[in-house]
Amino acid sequence: MNETYRSAEHAVTGATKAEIMQKVLNWFVISLVMATLGTVIGRGIPWAFYIPLVVLEFALLIAMIFVRKSKSASKIGYGLLLAFAFVTGLVLAPTLQFYLDAGAGNAVLMAFATATVTFTVLGFVGAKMKTDLSFMAKGLFAALLIVVVISLISIFFPLSSLMSTIFAGAGTLLFSLYILFDFNQIMKRDVTMQDVPVLALSLYLDFLNLFLFLLRLFTGRS
Repeated sequence: MNETYRSAEHAVTGATKAEIMQKVLNWFVISLVMATLGTVIGRGIPWAFYIPLVVLEFALLIAMIFVRKSKSASKIGYGLLLAFAFVTGLVLAPTLQFYLDAGAGNAVLMAFATATVTFTVLGFVGAKMKTDLSFMAKGLFAALLIVVVISLISIFFPLSSLMSTIFAGAGTLLFSLYILFDFNQIMKRDVTMQDVPVLALSLYLDFLNLFLFLLRLFTGRS
């Protein structure tokens, strides 16, 4: 009887996890659509709006972190997620246009295709793994901080061609591991439907950064 109860409990928990994962993936896809829309519209936005958009992008990201634990977090979170994805598309537009104007359209498509395949495969593996990868959290976060610092420094002191390639490879590896980690944690942690916006945001950022680092890797540009 006890084993039967445990099996039933596990089935319910598994179904709940599956429903949460499905909703997270749905909103991840919606976020990509919003970002694509922002990219299309952003191609015609003057450079004078670029810095204000970057500021707005960070403001929306911070807002999502602060409203996460509020009672209305879910409803507000979805709106902030869509707004953030759209604004990131606007911010990304000049970068993509730069690559297109430089004749690197094929590299953009290859980076997107590679990111999609990598995201799908690692996401599946991470979700199905029996091992809890929570032990990777501190290491990944430390690596993320290093990547952010190097990115900021490279604005004022551009990396050499070799260092740029190495950095792009390291960034690609980091966000590949983040995809594996985030999918794994959705299945291993006690998450609820209220967490969906933030979880979808995490996957969206994983995919976006993986795509950008792959683009740098394929084009050899910083």
